[in-house]
Amino acid sequence: MEALYMKRLLILVGFASILVLSGSAQPKKVFAYPVNKVTLENGLDLIVIEMPEFKDVLSFNMLVLAGARNETEKGKTGFAHLFEHIMFRHKYEGELNGYDKAMDRMGAFNNAWTWFDVTFYHPLTFAFNLDSQSLPGGEKRPGLLELEASRFASLAFDKKIFQTESGAVLGEYRKSATDPGLAIDEKMLELAFPKHSYGHTTIGTYQDVVDMPNQYDYAVWFYDTYYRPNNCVLVVSGDVKKDNILPKIRNVFGKWKPKPTPDVTVQDPPQAGVNRGHVDWDADVPPRVHVAYKLPAYKTGSVETAVGQVLPELLVSESAPMYKSLRYDKKTVSRLYFSGGTATYEGFDARLVNCAARLYPDQYKAEGTSYLGEVEKDIVTGFEALKSFSESTGAAEILETIKSKYKYDFLAAMDSPANVAQTFALYYRFERDPDVLNKLIQSVENLKPADIDAFAARYFVDTNRTVVTMAGKGGSGQ
Repeated sequence: MEALYMKRLLILVGFASILVLSGSAQPKKVFAYPVNKVTLENGLDLIVIEMPEFKDVLSFNMLVLAGARNETEKGKTGFAHLFEHIMFRHKYEGELNGYDKAMDRMGAFNNAWTWFDVTFYHPLTFAFNLDSQSLPGGEKRPGLLELEASRFASLAFDKKIFQTESGAVLGEYRKSATDPGLAIDEKMLELAFPKHSYGHTTIGTYQDVVDMPNQYDYAVWFYDTYYRPNNCVLVVSGDVKKDNILPKIRNVFGKWKPKPTPDVTVQDPPQAGVNRGHVDWDADVPPRVHVAYKLPAYKTGSVETAVGQVLPELLVSESAPMYKSLRYDKKTVSRLYFSGGTATYEGFDARLVNCAARLYPDQYKAEGTSYLGEVEKDIVTGFEALKSFSESTGAAEILETIKSKYKYDFLAAMDSPANVAQTFALYYRFERDPDVLNKLIQSVENLKPADIDAFAARYFVDTNRTVVTMAGKGGSGQ
């Protein structure tokens, strides 16, 4: 544990040294590692981040630009998430579960996740597992490079595998449906994005998941359309050298055939006013109030994106005025946080900042829906107070502290090859700029109090707001 602490400390010291030595003319080089980028002829972006101090560690990450956003056909949602499952069932060399067995034999940690715009695969293993190996007795053990190229370029699955994994997704949905949060998310997205495919969760609607086993032909089309090199980013980090690994990647992934991907951008109509919904929950759960605002799409370097990065500290950190008011002064909420853990999900087309409050059941029983309305009003007031942030006492000093905390928290979270690769990939995908992390942090450092005012005045308005409430035991919030 002490060695790990020292390794992280040395990394942060390296970051700090770079900050001190940086000039002001160019974006400060706060990201400590060189980013090596090559784009293959088939459109696949290869990123190699050399981190030699993590000896023998290899993080091999494939970002597929396919998520809920790409599920635009009515009655067919949840397929990006379904393929997160099916990819692990790849029949490598014709063997049922051959891929998974081979990964187990090399002792790799292998996982993936799906979100609105992406599916992210992130096996983690030892660097010597990259290449195939000959074992005693003449047996050949495939390496990570061969296995990953096989499943991404030529996934082998049949209708039986498809239907089995469809059933697994239904089981996952039913398990998730026991959490009130899923019902709130579904209502929130449905109201905030009535036309856009962001209007459903990544797991899909219940009706579509139930019908999923009947959609084999659509599933084949989905994989064939979106699992293409020109729609993916491969990020390799850890104890690797670009001059060694790039020719190997080019040799196996260069055979992957590209294909144009459909344009899935859909514009939602302007809101006439506040979108409002309520969810009744059969069980006895704490009441909840969610207040969300729709924000513009992510763009590296923009003031809007930079403000979005510091909203958690401005609104729901323990030192934020709204948090202190609701939690300690008025004592009307037991928890106040941003749903999803961050200010905004960085999306291609739009973003939501979703402030979630959990309330006290006893107070709700005594006061009823007026209690929900009071908390909603106070949250809205907290957001709107940022319209005059620059006029608050010590605004400049507060913002400087927040910006510094953001920067060092951001850097400290990148304490392993896996975390570096994931963070880099998620921001890189927008403009495909290798310098994206430096530019993102620089844009936050450049923020002024007046930028907070202008952002709040533009986006924290009724026509951007969606409110969803929940009460247990059938208590209506309407």
